Amino acid sequence: MQKSQLAYVIENDRITAVVTELILRKNLRRGEVQNYVNGQLAFDQLMGALQSGTTLPDLILLDLDMPVMDGWEFLDAIGHLPIAKQVCVFVLTSSIHPDDVARAKDYRQVKGFFSKPLNNESVVWMQHFLQLAGASGRARRLGTGRASAPPSGPTQACQTA
Repeated sequence: MQKSQLAYVIENDRITAVVTELILRKNLRRGEVQNYVNGQLAFDQLMGALQSGTTLPDLILLDLDMPVMDGWEFLDAIGHLPIAKQVCVFVLTSSIHPDDVARAKDYRQVKGFFSKPLNNESVVWMQHFLQLAGASGRARRLGTGRASAPPSGPTQACQTA
C-alpha cells in the first residue's frame, strides 16, 4: 500500500493558498496538503513532527513575503534542523527579482523558484525534478500521470546539494 504524500503550503494570501492547494490536490495521487499562513506556524508543525516522529513533508511550497516569520526566516530556521530526510522546498512567490533568485540558491533545501500563481505545469516540473533528484520514495510518487518531461520549468532552478 502506498503511503500518502504530505505537502506544506506556506502562504499568507488566502486566495493564493486555496488555489495552490486545489492544484496540488488535483495532481497528487495520494496526498495531504496542509496550509500555513506564516513560516512560524509551519516551523512549529515541522518541529512537532520531528519531535514526535510523525510524517515530515515531502515538499514545501513557500512564499517569501509573509508576516510573523517570512520565507527567508523559515529557510534559515529549517537549515539548522537535524532532518533525517531531505525536505524539498520550492519557492512560490510574486517576486521574480534576480537578487531573490540568487539568494534562494544559497539554501540547499530550495530546489526551484516559481512565480505565482502555481499551475499544473509547475507541479509536473516539481514531480520531474523529484524523480530525477532521487528524492524520498514518498516524494517520487508525487505525480500527474505524465511520463514526459515538463514543457517548462521554474523561473529559476536552484542547484541541488
